Amino acid sequence: MLLATVIAYIAVATYDAFALRYADVSLPLRRSMVSSTSSYAISNLLGFPVFTGNAVRYWLFESWGLGAKETALAAIITTIVCNHALAIIAGLSLVLDSMLIEIAGLDPAWGLPIGLILLAISAALILFALFGRREIRIWQLHVNRFGPTLLVQLLVCAVDYAATATVLYIPIGHLFGMDLLSFIALFSIAKTIGIFSNVPGGLGVFEAIIASAVTDVSVADLAAALIAYRVIFYVVPFGIAAGALAVHGLRVASRRN
Repeated sequence: MLLATVIAYIAVATYDAFALRYADVSLPLRRSMVSSTSSYAISNLLGFPVFTGNAVRYWLFESWGLGAKETALAAIITTIVCNHALAIIAGLSLVLDSMLIEIAGLDPAWGLPIGLILLAISAALILFALFGRREIRIWQLHVNRFGPTLLVQLLVCAVDYAATATVLYIPIGHLFGMDLLSFIALFSIAKTIGIFSNVPGGLGVFEAIIASAVTDVSVADLAAALIAYRVIFYVVPFGIAAGALAVHGLRVASRRN
């Protein structure tokens, strides 16, 4: 579980560097590792990323000579691209197994159409990013056409989601008849619903969806697995991020003095 968490956060560490690259802003990977993982870990646990993770990102960017524009670009682009990757995973999952839509309380007949719609929208966005306008405007923000780099970032986001799903699969996978790929599909749909709920970390919503789908696992075993998942993937990175931010703050203060 710890190894899968590390793999997920290695993927996350590249997000800000990717996002700013589209705007011709260079952010060294060592700094992206700090800003991306810290903002992700903080907002994962506290929720409401606009007010938590982005506040952390802005504070770090400001100390590196960047500003609100770069903070907004990193936040918006990362959200769009990673949700795009999640939509692709969820869309493929529903096309391959329309019964998965039942965890959202919908009739299985809706599974295939929803999956195809998600994939069609995703394909249209990819084509636009590859062959669309050279400059894209997001409100007052300007970025270059994403190009092939988008495909690399989508793959990185997919690694993030797959590793995250693996964190939960490891303690309960042996208790029910579902392979890892099928569980990643289930996890991606539960994650999507949890995001739309806007509850911090999808707490309660995500657990309820997983519990309704994984009926072969006892309540005690599932509860233990979910608690372990929350602690290892949410609480531990939050603690590490808080420590890293404290060290960074002390260094900034010492330089000013």
